[in-house]
Amino acid sequence: MIRIFAQGAAVALALMAGGVALANVLPNTKPDASGIVFANVSIAVSDLDKSAAFYKALGFEVGAKSLIPGPLLTHALGSKDAARMEMLFVRRDGMVLELIQLTPLPKPVAIGGPGEHLGLAHIAFRVDDVDRIAGIVKENGGTVIDATRAKVGSPGPGQGIDVLFCTDPDGTLMEISAPLK
Repeated sequence: MIRIFAQGAAVALALMAGGVALANVLPNTKPDASGIVFANVSIAVSDLDKSAAFYKALGFEVGAKSLIPGPLLTHALGSKDAARMEMLFVRRDGMVLELIQLTPLPKPVAIGGPGEHLGLAHIAFRVDDVDRIAGIVKENGGTVIDATRAKVGSPGPGQGIDVLFCTDPDGTLMEISAPLK
């Protein structure tokens, strides 16, 4: 708990030190009656522009880039080498993703997928047509994992689902699913 608070404080200090107004950068900043608000999910990417274009193609609103001076924040995020970080937020349906690019780039994680580690398993999208969205994913640098396609249940409202997994350009696993037709 102390580490999480310290990291949150480091983020706020780094943002303010970089001349970035917190209200303009951090989404969903006002806690509710419980004292908590969901702010965002952060994803490290290798090319901020490419990733922003990918999520924009999926209907996300893309914010402006911010340069966050390091190494305070990059060390708080667990990077031993990164000297700086660029970030931007993308938003859709109230969900906010924070895309971050560290310089120098971190090494890719060698994992077999969410069944091989704890933590974020995937981002899920409910869609109108799995094949159409899979096409958008491919056209914008993502990968469709055809072997994961499954049709479960029977057609009809609330009866069955067509599901397919894919990745964004950096390998973040995404589920796209639609009602069976």
